[in-house]
Amino acid sequence: MGWDGLGLISYCLVIYYQNYYRFNCGILTILLNRIGDVMIIISFIIISLIGRWRFINYIIIDIFILLFIIIAAFTKRAQFPFSYWLPAAMAAPTPVSSLVHSSTLVTAGIYLLIRFNYIIYKSYFLFWILITGLLTIIIAGISAIFEFDLKKIIAFSTLSQLGLIIIVYSIKFYELCFFHLIIHAMFKSIIFICSGSVIHSLRNYQDIRFFGKIINFMPLTIITIIISNFSLCGLPFISGFFSKDLILEIIIIMKLYLIIYLLLLFATFLTVRYSIRLLYYLVKNSFNYFPFIKINDFKIINYAIYVLIVKSIILGFGLNWFMFINIEYVFIIKSEKNVILILCIISVLISVLLLKQLILIKKKFIYYFFGKIYFFYNLNNILLFIFIYFGKIFIILFDKGWSEYIFKNYFFYNYKFIDFKLNFNFLIFLLLMIFIFILILIILL
Repeated sequence: MGWDGLGLISYCLVIYYQNYYRFNCGILTILLNRIGDVMIIISFIIISLIGRWRFINYIIIDIFILLFIIIAAFTKRAQFPFSYWLPAAMAAPTPVSSLVHSSTLVTAGIYLLIRFNYIIYKSYFLFWILITGLLTIIIAGISAIFEFDLKKIIAFSTLSQLGLIIIVYSIKFYELCFFHLIIHAMFKSIIFICSGSVIHSLRNYQDIRFFGKIINFMPLTIITIIISNFSLCGLPFISGFFSKDLILEIIIIMKLYLIIYLLLLFATFLTVRYSIRLLYYLVKNSFNYFPFIKINDFKIINYAIYVLIVKSIILGFGLNWFMFINIEYVFIIKSEKNVILILCIISVLISVLLLKQLILIKKKFIYYFFGKIYFFYNLNNILLFIFIYFGKIFIILFDKGWSEYIFKNYFFYNYKFIDFKLNFNFLIFLLLMIFIFILILIILL
């Protein structure tokens, strides 16, 4: 019920501001999440038919159940090819997006995989999970570089970290996966809250090209975003460092293919690249907004920021000492240890050098192609057209067709007493439900 209710709440939030764009985003979100809901229901039905939860002895059924559970987790987790509902879900109000879409909805998918780790780790799906996470990281990183919507950039950043967590899970380190999950939820929530504060100050403008030198007007909010971005990149001795550095070191010592290792380093470069780009637009770029609008920090939001920023700095250190002490420590040679640091420095230098060149690109097709996740939105329009067209035919043929002729014209016109009988049965049913509800309250109290 919680799994299904989360998707429904997400849909209601996405269509909160009612216009055609948000209606399309909402129906896209609930349709893709509905795939995972159906897979979970099918898994429950198969397990119920077996009659026991120990389905690992049934080899054929075991494969199908695990496949359904993994697909269900991928839809909630927004992994490739179900990635494009997460940027679309940013049409929801920002404060609740920070709770639902960055810290709750996408967490449900990986938590399901963590609960099934003993069975999935004995299956043949791990390499598929690894490749899916890798594709998700690269797609999200490239798309974040060419996006101008602030909330969608944060959504692509979330998507990139989701892929990284899936990769850690696929190499059989589910405790480290859960460790990074908690830390990521902390600093990503604070980024969402601060971005919502910025958007609210600028009268609902979300284009980062308007946000230049906004640090002069909202210093606390922008400094908080900078610290959270550093935590996202894994800057030493901030929360994200204690999980992300350990993740990259474990990936180094694992016997993975060279191409996978290089792609992971490229994905790390992309993370630093879009973080530096976002900070450039917030701090260094010229101010392009209306000069007569008053922009300042919100004191009410600052209290939440104070709590979260302290946790974003010290939470990783505290959890590393007190809760996740049993995670295996990695000892690698000095040159391998310095690879990550050198890569981050090179990423920053390349980002600074190529920043103005990318800004000068006037090809709108490039920004549209990468910012819209490789025309997946167009595929969404085709799917929506099919569903809506099918619904239109269904209404014409069934609701306003033979069903109305049979049920309304035949029963209610030829047999008048049925109308009274149906109303009487409904009244009895309603009284029975009220009686059961009162009985449950008496038992609980």
